[in-house]
Amino acid sequence: MADYDSFIPFGFQYYRSPTPYRDQWETDLRRIADKGFNCVKYWIQWRASQPEENRFEFGDVRELMDLAERNGLKVVLNVIFDVAPAWFYRQYPDSVMIAADGYRLEPRAINCRQIGGAPGPCYHHPAGQREKDRFLAAAVDAFKDHPALWVWDLWNEPELTTSIRRELAFENQVCYCDRSTAEFGEWLRRKYGTLSALNEKWQRTYGAWEEIEAPRGKAVFNDMIDWRLFMSDALTDDLKRRVAVVKASDTRHPVMVHTVPGPIFNLITSGSDDFRLAEQCDLFGNSLGSSAWSADLLLSAAGGKKVINSEIHALPGDTAMKPKPLEWSELKRHILIPLARGITGYLFWQYRPEVLGHEAPAWGSTYLDGSDTPWLKDMEKLNKQIQRSQEELLRGSRPSDRIAILYSPENQIANFAAYGHLDTYFESVQGAHKLLHDLNYKVEFLYGGELTEESLARYRCLWVPYPLYLDERTCSIIRAWVESGGQLVSECSFGALQTENGSHSYRVPGYGFDEVFGVRESWIHSVQHLEHSYREETVREGGRIPMQGCGGEELSGAYYKSDIAVRDGTETLAYFAQDEAPAITMANYGQGSAVWIGTLLASSYWREGGTETRSFFRRLLAEKLGVEARVRVDVDGVRADVLTDDLAKGSDAAVVHLFVHGWGEERMEAIIKLPGHYTTAVSWFEDGDARVEINGDTTEIRVAAGPGDIQVYRLSQNR
Repeated sequence: MADYDSFIPFGFQYYRSPTPYRDQWETDLRRIADKGFNCVKYWIQWRASQPEENRFEFGDVRELMDLAERNGLKVVLNVIFDVAPAWFYRQYPDSVMIAADGYRLEPRAINCRQIGGAPGPCYHHPAGQREKDRFLAAAVDAFKDHPALWVWDLWNEPELTTSIRRELAFENQVCYCDRSTAEFGEWLRRKYGTLSALNEKWQRTYGAWEEIEAPRGKAVFNDMIDWRLFMSDALTDDLKRRVAVVKASDTRHPVMVHTVPGPIFNLITSGSDDFRLAEQCDLFGNSLGSSAWSADLLLSAAGGKKVINSEIHALPGDTAMKPKPLEWSELKRHILIPLARGITGYLFWQYRPEVLGHEAPAWGSTYLDGSDTPWLKDMEKLNKQIQRSQEELLRGSRPSDRIAILYSPENQIANFAAYGHLDTYFESVQGAHKLLHDLNYKVEFLYGGELTEESLARYRCLWVPYPLYLDERTCSIIRAWVESGGQLVSECSFGALQTENGSHSYRVPGYGFDEVFGVRESWIHSVQHLEHSYREETVREGGRIPMQGCGGEELSGAYYKSDIAVRDGTETLAYFAQDEAPAITMANYGQGSAVWIGTLLASSYWREGGTETRSFFRRLLAEKLGVEARVRVDVDGVRADVLTDDLAKGSDAAVVHLFVHGWGEERMEAIIKLPGHYTTAVSWFEDGDARVEINGDTTEIRVAAGPGDIQVYRLSQNR
């Protein structure tokens, strides 16, 4: 275990200059420590700490660091570059980013950067990069030997424009300045080597690298994919540069970033790729609390590195929309949903409510005068419970169910290039996760950008959400894996767009996967062209396309309906209600099998859920594909996760922490079955109750779960 993974940080973001004001620091930090919290985060902002070109002012942060040390608090130093100093913009007016519509992102104050200077310089501006390096080097030199320092957080929610042009739209893409477009040409030269290779990929007739145009709207796909990957690389390369600056002077303290996974921080307007960013770090973090899908995505991206929730948004609001009080059950979800997955660190945004700018008077764990709120007392209680089990939780791990969802950066961008939105992609990704999560599988994400035979071999089942855009290399790996015994589940349009030249495949499924799935698509209908009783009400949201499983289950899809020719030997598992055509099929291929879903079923599940959809896939996955969850629950509406203490595994001292989440709308009685023998179940909370029975090689835990509530039980093998 690394030194930085030897405790569970639990505390608050505290300082974003100029607030809280200096007269509150000593009292606040003493009270934080007295209540048992152990960690705070301070911002070091470029504009605030370098008021002149050759003058660095770190006195405020140093005073806060000393106060943290005196109170036994560890510190995360979050270095903020997207507030460039006024002197920098005066000296380099050509450093501003330019959007696709020609809009110049001139420096400004925004709701979350009240001191001005957002969004910072273009990522391809040499002086901007050089001055950021110089500022970071000065900050590292100032604090690398301070005993309170725990970790360098080198980016607060990485994105290209710091929310100024965050809304998903073609015109909000950056950067179209001369430096960025010239560097794009160099990036393409490095990627393709020859102009003829680029012309083949883009289907163009360029005669010189200098002729290349950066794409701006709907047209073809491969140029847009390269353009957004280029800007995502710029963001990732900026982080690499920051890490190198820190490591050149400080090899003792770890580095991290914290991101916001999902549709808002996408690869189009934000450029944030969690998997690429996590590669550069010693540990990883995010800004979300109770989202199961984001926690699973971040853990997959981290690849075994420590993950913390470093900016929990539990009390959002602004001057017009005051925050909602934080209830005990919601607080538990913010902490225990990620903890159940192995995330071991929690910093709330923030300790005191904001008092400056549009975010005031929200976001606080205290009242405005710094006195205790009920939820601060609840945070104190929950932290003490977690710290009592710290060593076991830090050693804990979630056993894999060997089921993964393919997460593809190229397919995300292709969806945007085709539709101008990301609903089809992210609804399908999040819906696949939600369905598998509700069936109590441990869900992992497999990064399509770097899929290998070795990474895929770790899994028994792969779910591919709306795989519109694929490439021959990826498909050959998946095909060999299925032939060797893998179980593939895919929605429609598999490989319909081909990476190699951006053209639509003549046959769908593409890349020869009509042989794997045992079906060939003859037509695909957009929901707008279907006539059924649900169309008028829901067509703008992707529609609702009714299906019926062979067991009588009522299912639904969205956006598309595929007409297919079915090969002999391919089993039909569900039919479209409109015309009784095959909707879901399964075919054997080699030692494995492949399930074809002729619509975006996961998108529909993301929006509507569905008891009968869960029933259908519970049988499909467990009985037909042989993929069972290690921890099973006998009713819908209850989720169970376990963290096993690896150090004691197999001994009489073995311990499991069982997390029971009532995600349904009613209080449910449930039986949770897990392998092994456990004789005692001690609840973390007074209202928890569990009865333990051993049945063969399985322990059965009888529990009750209220709607939205989470209970935690420490299971042991006392004999």
